[in-house]
Formats: sequence, C-alpha cells, structure tokens
Amino acid sequence: MADKIRVLIIEDDPMVAYINRQYAEKIEGFTVVKEISFDQDSILTAEDLQEVDLLLLDIYLPAKNGIALLKEIRNSNQSIDVIIISAAKGASYINKAMQLGVVDYLIKPFTFERFKASLLKYKKLKEKLAGKSSFQQQEVDNLINRNFSLSEPNSPPAEFEKYVRNLPKGLDTTTLAKINQQLKSEKKELTTKEIAEKLNLSRVSVQRYLKYMLEEGVVKVRKEYGKVGRPQHYYQHVE
Repeated sequence: MADKIRVLIIEDDPMVAYINRQYAEKIEGFTVVKEISFDQDSILTAEDLQEVDLLLLDIYLPAKNGIALLKEIRNSNQSIDVIIISAAKGASYINKAMQLGVVDYLIKPFTFERFKASLLKYKKLKEKLAGKSSFQQQEVDNLINRNFSLSEPNSPPAEFEKYVRNLPKGLDTTTLAKINQQLKSEKKELTTKEIAEKLNLSRVSVQRYLKYMLEEGVVKVRKEYGKVGRPQHYYQHVE
C-alpha cells in the first residue's frame, strides 16, 4: 500500500483526541485527516467517511452513543474500518462492537505499544488483502485470527511465551518482547539507558521490565562499581 491510511478520530475529550492523533502519526503509513468531538454542534457527513479508511471511535460521546453512531455508519453502507477506543468495559458494549465488525477494541487508558500494535496489525491485514485476488482456507484462517507477524518484534517469540503467562500488572507483552529481542540481537551487555534510547522508552519503564526478566532468568546482570555513587548495571540476554 503506497498511500497512507487515512484516519478519522471521533473523541469528545480534546486531550485524548490530541494523544490519539500524535500516536497515529508516529506510526509509519498513517495520517489523521480530521477530528470530530461529536457534541451537539458536530456533524458527521457521508463525505467525512468517504475521505478516510479507518475510524478511531469513542463510545461515551455527548450527543450520541458511539455504538449507535457505528450502527448508523454500517446502515449507510460506508466502507470504513473501525477501532473502538473507549473507557467502556461492559461486555454488552464489546459484544455489540464485535457484531458491528470493529477491527479492534482498546480500553482506556492504554499504552502506546498497544495502540501501535493495533494499527500495525490493521495495516498488515490491509496489505495482505490488497496483495492477492484470492486466498486458500489456511490463509483466510490466518487473516481472521490475525495470526500473521509484523516486521518488528511486537509479539514474543515461541520460546519466550512461558515468561509472559504471569506478567505483572502494568507490563505488556509487546514491550517485553521488544526488550527481549533487543538484548538477544545485540549479544552484548547493555545498560538501562542504552536500551531505553534504542527503543524510545523511558528508563523507569525499562527498569521494571528488566527486573521482571531478571527474576524469570531471561537476562543476567553484572554490576560495575565505581569510586563513588551507585554501581552501573549491565544486562545481557541469557542464551
């Protein structure tokens, strides 16, 4: 897909809308063409929907429930894919969203890593659908179940799965897999700062993942003591 995927954001919270735009436009291949708050003065036209490929839709909106809005969009036969981004956690909302054919459902608050994984999976799906005129059953199964890999380590490799089963609250598999892959591919000792800079993560966040990986025996650490101050920690993947 040579052209960028055009994104429409429907979100009543200006700060969340801003974050969603910043997140989306950090990901290669996406551009946000419009934001709509959908308050009493907002109007969603057929032209708005025709100009975009992907809608990032909130559920709790001032003028209309997002699910009701999604029903109207589906009834209008507009060709647009939808990802729900909402604080709504109720099973009825999730079930109805699935019935209406959403691509994904993100519950607020969410991490950039989860957001990015969602959009990259969607992009890969679109690329695969655009790349062939017909599919075999196994290929369809893979598409529907989303069992295809991205070009970057957004999910843990098979041999790493046992370490993510009891992942502590606040940690996610996407970031864990990225740190694991970075250490594994470097094949040398790295400091927390070096890992954070390479992966564009905060040092505090990286430290939390390294602590867990150390407890699980995925990495080992060497402490180097200087004349003053705290020791420097050097982490390396355990082969």
